[in-house]
Amino acid sequence: MRHLLALLALALASPDPVSAVQAADAAVQPALPRRILVFSRTAGFRHDSIPEGVKCLRELAAAAKLEVEATEDPAQFTPANLARFGVVVFLNTTGDVLPERAQEEAFERWLEGGGGFMGVHAATDTEFKWPWFARMVGGQFAGHPKIQPADQVVVDRAHPATAHLPERWKRTDEWYNFKNLQADNKVLLRLDEKTYQGGKNGDDHPSSWVKPVAKGRMFYTAGGHTKQSYSEPDFRQHLAGALAWLMRDAPDAVTPSPASR
Repeated sequence: MRHLLALLALALASPDPVSAVQAADAAVQPALPRRILVFSRTAGFRHDSIPEGVKCLRELAAAAKLEVEATEDPAQFTPANLARFGVVVFLNTTGDVLPERAQEEAFERWLEGGGGFMGVHAATDTEFKWPWFARMVGGQFAGHPKIQPADQVVVDRAHPATAHLPERWKRTDEWYNFKNLQADNKVLLRLDEKTYQGGKNGDDHPSSWVKPVAKGRMFYTAGGHTKQSYSEPDFRQHLAGALAWLMRDAPDAVTPSPASR
């Protein structure tokens, strides 16, 4: 009842009642559970940096007073279990990692209902036959050149995942090319293909992006192939800022919108 009264009061007082209702609704969204699920199952190539990635996320979570559970068991993807988590991380997952449709549906409903998704590196080399996931994750792996240094240009300097970075972020990693990039991705970083060999997306080559997924949020970064990534201060802060945004611990102007199935 209090929620409805607050919505009505804001609507009557605002020159834009629809925006006022949306703002009020966001303001009363229940706090997310202070727990993240790190999922690193592989059904294709397996990155040897996964242990370093799990360790890094545990450390970042501890600093943010979050609990971490790490798993490679798809049976964890049930409505009841996912309700225990505020964020799910697909850490270098590959291939068909959720083989049962019920597991996929549980994850769809959890994320659209207000959860947060973080995809790291090979998360875009995952679930090619699941249309919802392809749209949600925002792009699909389409090959890569050798590991080498490259410049990433910061597109959004206000987002918590990129606010700490210089205008050009030079680092060494395995730089993915993408297909099926989605128009609703809000790009945070772009690769400058003139600074390395083997890029195939041209001048518009995103390497990190975010977007709303109904009431939920998603974040993806192409970095994280190498073991060294997870000890780099700037990359760790990139992930830490993303976690804060996904947990709603940091403000952002992304407005939730309905997700299409």
